[in-house]
Amino acid sequence: MIRASILTSVGATLVLAVLALGCGGGDDNNGGDDDGGGPDAASCTTPAEGTCEGNVVVRCVGGELQSEDCTTTLATCTAGAGGATCVDACVAAGVTETATCSGDAIVRCDTVGGRHVVVATACDLGDMCTQPTGGAATCAGDPCSDVGPLGRCDGNTLVRCNGGAPATTDCAATSQVCGYSGDATGYACVTSVATFVVTGKVRYEDRPPETSGALGAIRQVDARSAEVTVVLDAGNNVLATALTSDDGSYTLRYTATPGAMVHVMATARSTTMLRPVRVNRTQNAVHAFGGTSFPAAATATQDLLVTDASGVSEAFNVLDMGVHAFDVVRNQMGATPVQLTARWSKGSNQGTYYSNGGIFLLGAASDDDGYDDTVILHEIGHFVEDQFGRSDSPGGSHDGSPTDPNLAWSEGCSTYFAMAVRNRPFYMDSNSGGGWGYDADTTVTRLMGSPTIDADISEDTVSELLWDIADGGAGDDDQMTSSNHMAVLRIWPDYLASATLRTVGETGVDLVDFLDGWFIEHGLTSCSGVRAVLLSRAFPYDFGSSAGACP
Repeated sequence: MIRASILTSVGATLVLAVLALGCGGGDDNNGGDDDGGGPDAASCTTPAEGTCEGNVVVRCVGGELQSEDCTTTLATCTAGAGGATCVDACVAAGVTETATCSGDAIVRCDTVGGRHVVVATACDLGDMCTQPTGGAATCAGDPCSDVGPLGRCDGNTLVRCNGGAPATTDCAATSQVCGYSGDATGYACVTSVATFVVTGKVRYEDRPPETSGALGAIRQVDARSAEVTVVLDAGNNVLATALTSDDGSYTLRYTATPGAMVHVMATARSTTMLRPVRVNRTQNAVHAFGGTSFPAAATATQDLLVTDASGVSEAFNVLDMGVHAFDVVRNQMGATPVQLTARWSKGSNQGTYYSNGGIFLLGAASDDDGYDDTVILHEIGHFVEDQFGRSDSPGGSHDGSPTDPNLAWSEGCSTYFAMAVRNRPFYMDSNSGGGWGYDADTTVTRLMGSPTIDADISEDTVSELLWDIADGGAGDDDQMTSSNHMAVLRIWPDYLASATLRTVGETGVDLVDFLDGWFIEHGLTSCSGVRAVLLSRAFPYDFGSSAGACP
């Protein structure tokens, strides 16, 4: 179980900029020439390819020191293999002052500190970037948010997401009906011989975590990708099975004796390989909630509300956190989900932890993690690290104090994963006394003394550094402004999963190896920003990856 801490950013705004890369200075002995235009030729030792002094390109030409102030053209002094030059970040990225969409972020050119920068504002979770014809991009609710990858039925009309927007098909036009066509397809126009149909919505009562760590008031939430079945009361035979759409709706077509008593049951399990999650009791039986019985008829409507009082609603919240996580795994990390099993039961005091491909969550009266979204996502973060990246964590207790770098990395990156999924920098953990919260964006956990690259480190330092590398934009409290969560998360599958790690720092994957992967995957243009973030926590990274030394 993580000690407790993670996310709620105020909007996750990112600034993508080509920043000054910490270039070296000139010779202290260089003075002005006779007409005030430069130093004596004999003392000009700056390389001909030039270096950066602040935002000024300085180079020796014909034995004389020449300079070019990049700020005069709103550019940034940038040092690379070919030397130093003034680079306009917006021109280089092909971005103008008119906001456009880049994935689910709004991108535009702005002037910050006398330089052009590319500003990218990430849309909040559940929103998407939209680009009206002839207008500026904006963040708006995702029009497909109530459809999801499985589609849904609206009567006999099929609704699927196509090109980022809902598209409808009249199934009757092809003498078919709208129904569930299996987990691989979801809802589709199908040929059915079923006699009856039951439709409705499945929702559950949730208590969202507040930044203090306490739980908020009960709210109703759509149950997404939850298994739903129609069951014959006599003998409990399952007559039809489907998964709920992302608005919680379902359509079940079944055959039974007219008037036979049946009921609808929702199960905290998603069997689609897009979101393969199951939430078991500690005895390994999956959590389920049954509705009231009704007589089988041509059409029926049965809505289910999994209540807090039932003791089952928390299992559906765990399922929903798994759905959120796997959407990030697919869409942000580019990985293919694998089966995740979570175990939670009301009253369980077996602890909260990750082990052997599954997560375990407390359900004790004194500390129940069933509604603790960030705690759940942290444990799923360990699963993601293990399945799609690499983990060399020795395990064991941790409380935010400096510890083994492998353990600190594993705990810190899992906390960051929870933050990235929610796009918020808060970690919250409730308990019977209320709970507590932690803000990774504003908290600064520094290494103490004169640390070496393999020194013990706090897991909080790791999660803070990862958050600072990924976030940015107006009002950001650090200088790392050239990234987003996708760029950080992709280091897991794209580098750490298969890389031969450098033999510096701690043996096994730790923060050093992530930073190596960052520069190998993304190049050196972010050197200055990353350096500033690391200095704020006094982490002595050597900038020695195979991508080359930062200038």
